Amino acid sequence: MIDNTFIEEIKIKDLDIAAIADKIIADKEYRDRVVLYLMTYKEIMVYYNSYYVLAHASEIKPELFNEYWDEFASLLNHKNSYHRDIGMTLIANLTAVDVNNRFDIIFDEYVKCIDDEKFMTAQCCVRNLKKVLKHREDLIEKISEMLLNIEHITSYPEKQTELLKYDILEIFDSVYDKVAVDHKSRIDIFISDCMDSISPKTKKMAKRLKKKYEL
Repeated sequence: MIDNTFIEEIKIKDLDIAAIADKIIADKEYRDRVVLYLMTYKEIMVYYNSYYVLAHASEIKPELFNEYWDEFASLLNHKNSYHRDIGMTLIANLTAVDVNNRFDIIFDEYVKCIDDEKFMTAQCCVRNLKKVLKHREDLIEKISEMLLNIEHITSYPEKQTELLKYDILEIFDSVYDKVAVDHKSRIDIFISDCMDSISPKTKKMAKRLKKKYEL
């Protein structure tokens, strides 16, 4: 039985994330409890520490968390942007074992976060798409097409859009050798265009990729 001290244990400031992750990997009762904390507790230290534990554990043993897919997916539409970020991260981890391609069902919900009202959530979306593509190479063309049109699907000021391109360049780097020829040529143009970005971070990445791929 889990006693009431567990809630006090998980909310501490300097929580040993790895230790609690090991605990929930080993014990389903603890897993259920931490998912409950994530989904229902209003206190930020409780749900955020629960998230960190679940994120760590679901990267190690994603198969143990498949049963919570619907709960995690429901966070994509949460009114709190932190919860939307959490949902995207946990779902991305679970794509490693998503044998029934449930991600396809929530694809539109997931990628709409790329134009979220909170810019950091858009960044979270792009960064997690990189993880998704590690497990779903069949989505490379579809997601690449979307990212190539980033300026037409987001409503952020130029400064933020250009910064978002840094994370997009990271995705293109990770899939460059797997994309179709037509997409590769468009990615090459995207990289070259980013050489003139107003974002120093994006500009630096574009220069690195231009040299790497001898564009």
